[in-house]
Amino acid sequence: MLNICALLGVPESDHQTFVREMLDPDRGLLTGNPSAGMAEDPFAFLHERFRAYIADRMAAPRDDVMTRLISTPFPNGSMPELMDAVRLASILFIAGIGATAGLLATAFQVLGEDGHLQQLLRDDTALVPNFIEETLRIDSELKGTFRFCRTTKSVGDVEVPAGSTVMLLIGAANRDPRKFEHPSEFQVDRPNARQHLAFGRGAHLCLGAPLARVESRIGVERMLSRFANIRISESAHGPAGARTYKYVPTYLVRSLRRLHLELTPALNNRPA
Repeated sequence: MLNICALLGVPESDHQTFVREMLDPDRGLLTGNPSAGMAEDPFAFLHERFRAYIADRMAAPRDDVMTRLISTPFPNGSMPELMDAVRLASILFIAGIGATAGLLATAFQVLGEDGHLQQLLRDDTALVPNFIEETLRIDSELKGTFRFCRTTKSVGDVEVPAGSTVMLLIGAANRDPRKFEHPSEFQVDRPNARQHLAFGRGAHLCLGAPLARVESRIGVERMLSRFANIRISESAHGPAGARTYKYVPTYLVRSLRRLHLELTPALNNRPA
């Protein structure tokens, strides 16, 4: 969260306010709390804050993301209205947190089940980037998304009429055996792991993909260097082979609500 605050240009004096507001379990916006009441506008806090920040950029432009959001014309030459930039900044903020948090949780869920894989990555950190890609492929946080079909097209043997709304199942595509050999197996050295669709593709590629990759790589490398063993907590998730996990209750996103780990500090990381 602090990374995305800094990248968007949120004043450092406001960072802790964002942490308190966005991680409040009674709100449920980032915590996936199904018992939290739905606010009339769940983005009200973000809209209020970014409205003030972007109005300030309109009066006094700076060399930052929020200035570009309000000052960059659309392809047709028109300029964005204030709320256009506010809504985009809010979505960038949410997306910049959720994707990385979900990716890291899945990565440590995989590592917590495989001590051999942990040591393999400790011994050869050059494998970590491909480990991240294989994690994205095998358990994409975004299970599906929607597209509007502007012209009649054929997908396989199915004709999709113009004007149709189509749901694309990204999680299924990432396990297509025609693209990925033995798709249900986690292969840390899979040669085409990065060809997944977890971050979209082409014009729809996620803007935050490079940031999520870097944050996740650093997070995995730091945890592996600081801990000699990372294990799934049996008291929280049950024994190996019979684990139980709770996921955010939505059919679009596959993201763990909690992951409990037991950690053994590395010898070189123990306090004197």
